[in-house]
Amino acid sequence: MKAKVICLRPKHDFDRAGVILPSFLDVQFHLNADEDRLAEVCADADVILTSSTTPPITAKIISRARSLKLIQLTGSGYNTVDLTAADEAGVPVARIPGQNSKPVAQLAFVFMSMLDRGILEADAETKKGNYEEVREKIRKQGAFELEGKTLGILGVGPLGKEMARIGAFFGAHLFYYDVIRLSPEQEKELKLTFVDFETLLKRSDILTLHIPLTRETRNLIGPRELGLMKPTAILINTSRGGIVDERALLDALASGRLKGAALDAFEPEPIPRDHPFLSLDSDLQKRLLLTPHIGGATRQAHSRMYQESIDNILRVLRGEEPKYVVNLKHAG
Repeated sequence: MKAKVICLRPKHDFDRAGVILPSFLDVQFHLNADEDRLAEVCADADVILTSSTTPPITAKIISRARSLKLIQLTGSGYNTVDLTAADEAGVPVARIPGQNSKPVAQLAFVFMSMLDRGILEADAETKKGNYEEVREKIRKQGAFELEGKTLGILGVGPLGKEMARIGAFFGAHLFYYDVIRLSPEQEKELKLTFVDFETLLKRSDILTLHIPLTRETRNLIGPRELGLMKPTAILINTSRGGIVDERALLDALASGRLKGAALDAFEPEPIPRDHPFLSLDSDLQKRLLLTPHIGGATRQAHSRMYQESIDNILRVLRGEEPKYVVNLKHAG
């Protein structure tokens, strides 16, 4: 009898990434199903294959899935899974960390350059025929390289480390904070200096976020934290939307307490039609860069993440321990 895998991603995601689903798995796709429907179809599932942007895997779904051996995420985020319920049910929850670090880091550095060099305004005004005017304005305001800037990295998992490597190449001064400090050898190798959270906020010319969304990190960057940052600073969030208080961010930008920001993640996703981000005045549009959670959405990254997800599923079905488990009862 084939192992039943309930997948909350569309099949074309795997096809586009060139990942072949094993024929000996009974993979059933359920997109946009509500909680009751998912609880029904997962009742006899061996595996749930999901992501951080699909419908949540709730306690109700987990408690009814009596045959469940693994909840496998296709990326690094795990905020859509009730970890407490998974622990109680004895079900490991596994993610795929690090496979999209390079494309997300690349996008973060694109954001930095676009905001610190006035590229959004330069593009819009040049297309209007205002070549000389916008060129002079940007020269007057100043366009900046990363060399000599203080790059603050919040979270130094695989992605944070990639940010440090690229930042060092560009000549930035690198500071970081993480609840788990790196070893002295790692800090030296990555040219990173550890500081506390408040110091990181105060010192950063550019603050980039690379932490998971948890109960502790929700709205971690709020009015107080934004108030500690330099008015010339830039905030980059390519992690999870709920980490940043979006209304507080808009207030900081509108009042001039923050130079600019770029977001690739939002709370909720997709952005509601009535969200203030979608009705910005022209000045804020030039200082707030928004993309629809595409940081890790390259074909190469998807191929790595989806294949590793399938490999982890097969590992569990062979009776082996899964890799990259995030819930405490099974960690390690």
